[in-house]
Amino acid sequence: MKIQEVCDCCHMTKKAIYYYEKQGLIFIRKNANGYREFCDEDVQRLKEIVMYRSWSISIEEIRCLLDLDKNQKKEYLQRIYKQRQKQLSYQQESLNQFYHFIESDHIEDTFSLDDIYQIMSDNIPQPFFDMFYEHFSPYFQIHIHTQKQQNAYYRIIDFWNHFDIKIPLSYRILMFMSRMNRKQFKQAWHDVNAYKNQLLDQEDAYDKMKQLVIQNYHLQQKWWYRLLSYPNRQMKIRLRNSGYYDLLIPAMCELSDDYNQYYHRLMEINQRVCQELHLYYDSKFRLIKK
Repeated sequence: MKIQEVCDCCHMTKKAIYYYEKQGLIFIRKNANGYREFCDEDVQRLKEIVMYRSWSISIEEIRCLLDLDKNQKKEYLQRIYKQRQKQLSYQQESLNQFYHFIESDHIEDTFSLDDIYQIMSDNIPQPFFDMFYEHFSPYFQIHIHTQKQQNAYYRIIDFWNHFDIKIPLSYRILMFMSRMNRKQFKQAWHDVNAYKNQLLDQEDAYDKMKQLVIQNYHLQQKWWYRLLSYPNRQMKIRLRNSGYYDLLIPAMCELSDDYNQYYHRLMEINQRVCQELHLYYDSKFRLIKK
């Protein structure tokens, strides 16, 4: 099929097809004259993209979805559905509180999670603000009700308010050499977090995590991988010294039940894998054989 036939069949414009092609969602073959030629699989893939976009699923999520098998797609879509349910629940609760204020005309103590975003943006250098934002923001779709959450809120505010970390020179060099702009870095952080969540939601999460740890251990034996991973390990060391793991993470677990479940699920699987493989992380975040 030619491109105009595909546009008519999929109810979309040529500009949209070019955009999806540029985004790497679809790869169209060209004939000897340079014209795009579409097969049935291309048309079905475009129809699938159009369907996802009609539900306001992001390009990044579509990129993850397209090449999954049927069961994996179902799991991924269910996770998006559940996340949107939580967002709707949060919005509905906000509307209820708004209505309550209108009717009662009584100002009550409130806790704005926007304060956390603002303090993070003021104290975290780019592109690391995007890294932390992409990691934590899905778990801020909540309202603070309990004293435990209030205390956690204040501890998070205090942590970011005093957060002062110097980016390792090796990391800055790596960022410069990668030639990635802020949008690309943000996309990379988003993809990493999406992959983690997708992995943890799968029934075979343990087996997949085990394969990743084995792969990482073998790569660490190679000098070039140790060189490439050095900036990341240096950054983790500085985060540890800042209290990130001892202060911020426990506070986030107390603030958000969803984050608490995510974090402990990740730690539990990683610990089991390391025990089975007789591995451990040393003080410099290197995987070491016992």
